[in-house]
Amino acid sequence: MNVFLKLFLLSFSSLLLIACKPEEPEVHTPSSDLLRITVQPTFGSETLFLDSIYQTPEGYDVKFKEIKFYMEDIRNGLNLLKDVALFDYRLRGDTLMQSPGDKDYYEDIQANLGVGPTLNHNDPVGFNPMSWLYISNSNDMHWDWNPGYIFVKIEAKVDTIQDGISLFDHNVIFHVGKDENLKSLSFDNINWVNIGDEHVFSLKLDLLHFLDTGSSSIDLKIEHTSHTSTGQEVLSDKIMTNFKESLTLF
Repeated sequence: MNVFLKLFLLSFSSLLLIACKPEEPEVHTPSSDLLRITVQPTFGSETLFLDSIYQTPEGYDVKFKEIKFYMEDIRNGLNLLKDVALFDYRLRGDTLMQSPGDKDYYEDIQANLGVGPTLNHNDPVGFNPMSWLYISNSNDMHWDWNPGYIFVKIEAKVDTIQDGISLFDHNVIFHVGKDENLKSLSFDNINWVNIGDEHVFSLKLDLLHFLDTGSSSIDLKIEHTSHTSTGQEVLSDKIMTNFKESLTLF
């Protein structure tokens, strides 16, 4: 067989092998997005600022002093975005969490409002020091007298007497935790907005709606304290339910 025929047969065989080779499945390569979830507190249509004066549906003047809450197991199905995040409006502004991730995996998000029972009763000293559940990071969001975390904390000062004299001497203290008060959150059809080198998804927390959801209201004059203690079950559940309903897509 001459040399040219051999070369032709080798080239033809190579082409056959290439043609018969099965196609490789398309692989989705995760991007290196930096994802951030923000929460903007509002009072109705107004941006809410701590220590500013707002008026409740009953006509009381109120100043919010603290708004803090845990969101845990933030994911979409099997894709975990963040194990736990702590919102602290006074110290961290509107940022709930920031984490590397691929926004295409998080068009929907599910999470817990609070800390699930798997983690809720662990020793806060045992967590990674970078975790928001670690003792120095959780700080006053962990009870030492009642092992577990505070899921939602709202503190305020209220003037309940409408006499034209500003006297914010009525304290509101909502510290709600315990496994039975854990709530599930779900946000669908999320629009991640590209801002600089981040993709941002924004929620709003409407504290006016929190006080009056339409189905249940909280009168700060008579419903002003819950440490999730015995006898406070009804108010504790109302706080968590109203808070969940007030946390929506911006």
